[in-house]
Amino acid sequence: MERIKEILINPVIAIAKAKKEKSLNKTILVLIFSWILVGLSFFFSFYKESLILVAFGSALMIFLFGILFSVFYGYIIDIVMNILGGKGKYYDSLTAATYSSLPISIGLLLTSIMSFVHPMLGMAIGFIVIAITTALSLSIYFRAIKEFYATDMLMAFIGFLITFYVFIIAVYISAAFSMGSTLFGSLLPTFRV
Repeated sequence: MERIKEILINPVIAIAKAKKEKSLNKTILVLIFSWILVGLSFFFSFYKESLILVAFGSALMIFLFGILFSVFYGYIIDIVMNILGGKGKYYDSLTAATYSSLPISIGLLLTSIMSFVHPMLGMAIGFIVIAITTALSLSIYFRAIKEFYATDMLMAFIGFLITFYVFIIAVYISAAFSMGSTLFGSLLPTFRV
């Protein structure tokens, strides 16, 4: 819990400690905590509109998918930053992704709770909360990449853009192939004699 407080209050010290300690256990605990918060935010979002079982199932699926996505995302960051000349390991990219996800997960939870109370409250105050926590998250991400991979901010930004494009391209191509195979699969029976 101390590391979580440090990430939110003084992320520069938290990043420096993580770089020095190299504690995968602390990174995993922060990762799990972040995705629990995101899962809870989805629970509150779905609970008002659906059954409690659907809300719980959705929250659980988001939690599990989030953990797996973060592990994969850390791997992609590691590949990109090492090719760009960084000097880090997988732990460093996972820690950067994990620490930067904590503020936005808190923002999502606070916004979903406010929206649960009243939609206008969630929209008005939620905007401010999401803006602040996103600023924190992105700043922590760039600082962590800079520190862990011993690179400058420009290279951290280029790595971020490459990683962003990797996911856009992957989603686009996998969706295109999926839709194409479905379309051609449904047309095949009509062409048979």
